[in-house]
Amino acid sequence: MPDLKDIQKVAYKAGDFIFLEGDREAHFYIIEKGRVQIFTKKNGTGERINICEISEGESFGEFALLDNAPRSASAKALTDVVLIKVSEEGYEKLLSELPIWASSMLKSFMSRLKNMTVVLKTQDQFLKRQ
Repeated sequence: MPDLKDIQKVAYKAGDFIFLEGDREAHFYIIEKGRVQIFTKKNGTGERINICEISEGESFGEFALLDNAPRSASAKALTDVVLIKVSEEGYEKLLSELPIWASSMLKSFMSRLKNMTVVLKTQDQFLKRQ
């Protein structure tokens, strides 16, 4: 199993930002308690685009960890939240030691990517290009 330093419990109050678009971090989160909003400010008018709301048992922040790139979106606590913060090393250990968890995570990625496509299709910028 991963070392305790690879997986830590952290808490945020409602309204706190967990990370911001553009941050460089090598970890992701699993929600133990509460709800988190994932959003971006990438449309032409600078308006916030809500990508998804996630809750207990779901994870977020994996994209930056997997592609070693800046965060592509921001995360904000909608309620008081308790999160499990998993480092890159912890992630690698979880993948190798818990194959069922790894399969579940891939399904979660697929669901969020499909949701993001739906959200983007409703944006004026996207509609104007068609």
